[in-house]
Amino acid sequence: MKTIAIICDCDNTLAPDTTSMLLEDNGINLDAFWKDIGSKVKLGWDPPVAWMTDIAEMIRNGKISQDTNAKLAEFGKSVTTFPGVSEFITELNESLGKEHDITVEGYVVSCGIESLMQGTTLSESFTEIFGSSFYEKDGLIAGVKSSITFTEKTKFIFAINKGISDIREEPYKVNKFVEKENRSIPFENMIYLGDGASDIPCFSMLKNLGGHCIGIKNDNQWHKDFELEMRKREMTAFDPDYTQDSELRKKINEIILVCM
Repeated sequence: MKTIAIICDCDNTLAPDTTSMLLEDNGINLDAFWKDIGSKVKLGWDPPVAWMTDIAEMIRNGKISQDTNAKLAEFGKSVTTFPGVSEFITELNESLGKEHDITVEGYVVSCGIESLMQGTTLSESFTEIFGSSFYEKDGLIAGVKSSITFTEKTKFIFAINKGISDIREEPYKVNKFVEKENRSIPFENMIYLGDGASDIPCFSMLKNLGGHCIGIKNDNQWHKDFELEMRKREMTAFDPDYTQDSELRKKINEIILVCM
């Protein structure tokens, strides 16, 4: 049976910005926070490392009440994903999957907070959720355990391609040589969905390897620059509507049929 992998960014692709939602819920001024992160980036900080570090510090200082990964997951239950997100992987398996004897697997590869995302309804239908994480000491979040930066996202695509399920515990396994015919999910059977600059490396890599990419629209001002990059890659952006009759779902269905 052929397997199709639908690999998605999370924030502004499958749901509103979950990190900003967490900050806002704790009374943090978003404009001031992200402006400060921008200043750190200009000093050489990697963006995900910068904001994860600041959030860990705010947790330690009591400014964010979700001070354990379990509490972050609990907060994730309050996140409302975009229309159709919670059902579309299941629906694809029940329709195109049964009709064409294929399996559709959903994966999240995001710079966002992994424990928070795992608490959302995404866990109900997606095979795996990869994100940045915090470590705990004495039962409380103490610092950054891992961060998924822009190009780091491509590592997880290779792990999915090679069928490496324990990539967190044994990250060097991703470098293991696997003959093309022995790989779990060929790149040409992958569909990547993303909304911003952090997704460009995945777009470029997958397009060069025969995979498929879909851009997702959002209302951010900087998205105009992202749309320019998509046009250079001959891509079209769609509204984040995953319901059965949406233009995005029609595009996903079309690509799956091409993969047959």
